[in-house]
Amino acid sequence: MPNHAPVVPAARADQFVIQSLDLASISLESVEKLRTLFRTIAHIPDNNPTTQELAALGAELADGWANVIDCEREDLERLAASTQMS
Repeated sequence: MPNHAPVVPAARADQFVIQSLDLASISLESVEKLRTLFRTIAHIPDNNPTTQELAALGAELADGWANVIDCEREDLERLAASTQMS
């Protein structure tokens, strides 16, 4: 027997989309702040090379996560827009 997602009322589904969109926006903001922190650490002139490399790696990872979260947020925005039209 295949697994099926539970059926929820449309209003409840809309609430889930809105909450998910809020969470994605907060997550994106947090990752962007983390990326800024890592970039700042990477450019401190007195840091040793290992610290600079680790900070650059952290910024790169934050870039990747920001991209993933932003794509998910855009999908949620499209979903929210389509549910408001129906």
